[in-house]
Formats: sequence, C-alpha cells, structure tokens
Amino acid sequence: MRRELTARERRGAALIVLALVLWAAWWLLVQSWFLDPLNALDEQAEMLRGQQQRYAAILQQHDSLEQQLQAARRDPSSRTSLLPGEDPSAVAADLMQRSLDLVKAHADQGPGCEVTQRMPITPEHDGAEPYRQVKVSLTLECAMEPLARLLHDFEYGQPFLFVDNLSLRRATSAPARGGAGRLEVHLLLRGYMQQASSSAQAGKQSGKASAPGTEPDA
Repeated sequence: MRRELTARERRGAALIVLALVLWAAWWLLVQSWFLDPLNALDEQAEMLRGQQQRYAAILQQHDSLEQQLQAARRDPSSRTSLLPGEDPSAVAADLMQRSLDLVKAHADQGPGCEVTQRMPITPEHDGAEPYRQVKVSLTLECAMEPLARLLHDFEYGQPFLFVDNLSLRRATSAPARGGAGRLEVHLLLRGYMQQASSSAQAGKQSGKASAPGTEPDA
C-alpha cells in the first residue's frame, strides 16, 4: 500500500504547487501581457534611434554632397554616367552597339546568349530637362547564367543604363524535358545623354542661316 505523506511532506508539496501556480500566473499575467510588449517596444525604439542617427549623419553631409554635385555638373569630363554624343539618333545607335558588345561578351557562358532583334529608340524630349533619354529594345535568346551577368553589367556599368521592361518566357526551341535551356528575353534598355546647350543649338542655327544659298541660273 502507498504510504501516506507526512505533514512535513504535504507542506513541501503544497509549497511546490504554490510556486508553480505563482510562476504560471506571473508568466500569463505579467510576462506575456506586459513585459513582452514592453520589450518589443524597446527594440522598436532602439531601431528607430539607429535610423534617426543614420538619417542625421546623411543630412549633415548634404552641403558637401551638394557641392560635389555642382562641381560634377560644371565638369563635363566627370560625366561618365551619361552617354557621349549630342545627336540622339547617333547616341541611340551607339547604345545599341554597346549593348550588342555586352551580349557578345557573355555569348559563350553556359548555354549561351545571342541577340535576335534590336531597335534603337529616340523618345520625344522636353527641352527644359537637362538630360535626354535614349532607348534600345532588345530580344535575346539567353540562358539564365549569362542573362544574370548581362543584367548586372547593364545596371552597374558606366555609363549608367537602366532596364525599363523585362519579360522572360521559355523559348520555342527549348527541350521538352529537363532544363529550360535558353529563354526568350525581351528588354527595354534606357540611358541618358547630355541635352545640347542652348548656345550650341543657337550656333548651329546661325551657321545654317549664314550659309550662302545657291544663286539661280542666269
């Protein structure tokens, strides 16, 4: 038969049960309802303080960055982020050739990459804007490995280029089973050229006006 607990053992068991009840009550009523939300608020406040410090440091650099920007705008040799040239059609053609050269640089990586269609685009531009857009539409048959490196070269090279639109689909020549092989890729590539200055445009206009005309036959 099971031995009955002595009075001392019963008191000890009661104290243990009481301690467990108090701990459970503490965890339910204090820890989970008050302390955990307060700790979460402290973490959020610390994160906000860190963000405030970073933004304050950025704001302190505003004047120096503004001076550097103005200096870069005054120095044409530092404008490596812009496409060279003044004629939009010629710049768009150069951009298309630049993109073709980048594709050729990755042509032998993995299953390869090649251009199937390309077209330069010169959108209408507001003369009040300091920079003018030129674009190139490309259609590629490209595997994932060379495509990823090509997009990296487009967006992180000099001059600055931007991928406006990108669509991928399985090429019709891809095998029915296994990997996708080459993908059919359509992308629209955008770059910027320096808008021709008004003085240069005026010089061209005056040159045309001063050119001698053809005299009529006697």
